[in-house]
Amino acid sequence: MNAPSAKHRRSLTHVGGEAETAGNREVATALAFALDVEPSTSVVARARGGEQAKTDDDPDRAHVHGFHSYPARMHPTTAARLVAAISNAGSTVLDPFCGSGTVLVEAMLAGRSALGTDLNPIAILLAQLKTTPCDASARESLVARARAVGAFANSRRERKAGATRRYSPEDVALFDPHVLLELDSLRVGIGSHPGVGDETPKHALELVLSSILVKVSRRMSDTSTATTPRRIAAGFPTNLFVRKAEELARRMGDFAALLAHQSRKNTTAVAALDDAGRLRTIGASTVDAIVTSPPYVANYDYLEHHSLRMRWLALDTRDLVAREIGARRRYAKMDAGTAEVAWKRELSAALRAMSRVCRPGARVALLVADSAVGGQALRADSILSTIAPEAGFAVLARASQRRPVFHGPSARAFERAPRSEHAIALVKRA
Repeated sequence: MNAPSAKHRRSLTHVGGEAETAGNREVATALAFALDVEPSTSVVARARGGEQAKTDDDPDRAHVHGFHSYPARMHPTTAARLVAAISNAGSTVLDPFCGSGTVLVEAMLAGRSALGTDLNPIAILLAQLKTTPCDASARESLVARARAVGAFANSRRERKAGATRRYSPEDVALFDPHVLLELDSLRVGIGSHPGVGDETPKHALELVLSSILVKVSRRMSDTSTATTPRRIAAGFPTNLFVRKAEELARRMGDFAALLAHQSRKNTTAVAALDDAGRLRTIGASTVDAIVTSPPYVANYDYLEHHSLRMRWLALDTRDLVAREIGARRRYAKMDAGTAEVAWKRELSAALRAMSRVCRPGARVALLVADSAVGGQALRADSILSTIAPEAGFAVLARASQRRPVFHGPSARAFERAPRSEHAIALVKRA
């Protein structure tokens, strides 16, 4: 492994904006290339003060990537380029903050074995679904069962059957009464079609139901708790459920076709519920490379974002409640100094766990962004450069791009120097 070169800075002009680089020239150029992704239509629209939905033409909706929304996903193009930059074909790539499995999918497509962990149970269900090869027979079974569940729900709607259980005040407030009744019938229908010796289709249908919940609710978006009235026709939730199951089968078929190409057919992925600060499911010195994006401190609260889905899928959130790092619900109560100390502590624990599972010489690519707490900026690249050596890593290279600040009060923290997103490469010391 080559040692980092003397620190240097230069600018590269890309579609995604100008990138400043430092460290090993070759690696820094690869990191800048990974950030060189054209913004999706929705990001551009938001920056201009409008809204525009993503379409299947967007690369981040290709095959299984586009099945289920998940806040703050790494762009698949960035994930693929980072995997290529720091790992070799046939190696084992870990994402300890795997979310819905973007890095795992791209690692498989690149001919790597993939490992993923996350504290969010819905993330692990999604990652497992997306990375499990599904043949034509299984896809046909999935669609047939979805249609049977849809017929069951339509029959109950036509008979004006009542709810099978009492729903929480949160659900009563979020859904129109007829929508809640249809969702109830879909939930019961999924449970009453258990499959023969295989729970995978049932879990897949539960995630199909999860994928439509926000769309048929009064919530304005996945990341907002604000509500707005919606006129949803009777039968629409059920029809949407069936269409989403058909879409999932198509996307899984597209992914299977890509995996079947040459050496990709034998790649595997394992996603497990685990704490990135411990990585108890990963053996020591078993990982060749890590590509991951730790939570951007104080930006998101995955417990809040997924609370609706967690309720409907009856998932255990206790570990996520106790150990979700960087969560906005906790950092919003801190001053800047306290927040920086807490974030260094949480991120250091994750880096130490990564160091334990990495082989000597393994490379790590981290996608991180600057945040603001208490009106002061927390510079992710500076924090990482301070704590990485203590965990057994050397900083190899960095590429940084400016990012907009959508949160008004946080904008003041970046008046002197802009907010940036950073791709940072580390190497495990021998």
